[in-house]
Amino acid sequence: MHGIIFLQLQRFIKSAANQEVLNTIMDDAKFRGKFFDATKSYPDEELVAILNSACKVLKLDQEVALEEFGKYITPSLLTTYKPYIKSEWKCMDLLENVETTIHKVVRASNPGATPPELVITRINPNEVQIDYTSKRKMISLGIGIIKKIAEHYNESVTVSKMSIPNGTRLNIKKSGVGSK
Repeated sequence: MHGIIFLQLQRFIKSAANQEVLNTIMDDAKFRGKFFDATKSYPDEELVAILNSACKVLKLDQEVALEEFGKYITPSLLTTYKPYIKSEWKCMDLLENVETTIHKVVRASNPGATPPELVITRINPNEVQIDYTSKRKMISLGIGIIKKIAEHYNESVTVSKMSIPNGTRLNIKKSGVGSK
């Protein structure tokens, strides 16, 4: 997992609690004092250990925590990858193109990075289907990102998921336009 995700997870925990709680979580996960370099990759098991500890200490369901973490990191991701996001795109357009733009850039610029494999199908102007395959099985993180992207574009979406061989299928439907 890319180091920036570790740093964002620590910021997320600190924003949800405080530095003392973050220290407790890092102690419990056996990573107190460990520095994560944003440009390097680390074993997925380390992120899972921190996440598990955070859920235990904060008494959170892991899927809920992952979704909220996805929402938390989305503004930073949108800023980082803004040069690859066309100004005329809306939520469904970005979702349709995330694999061929953002994930492509992530893989090319960070050889150790392994974002999930996404097979994306644009069903119609208001619906996208994403087949998610990843050994990490952190689909709730992706759902949080999707929901925050929709919010960013002042759109409302419904996300349904179902198991498929080797992964999860998400159907994302635009359900209306919010007000900003």
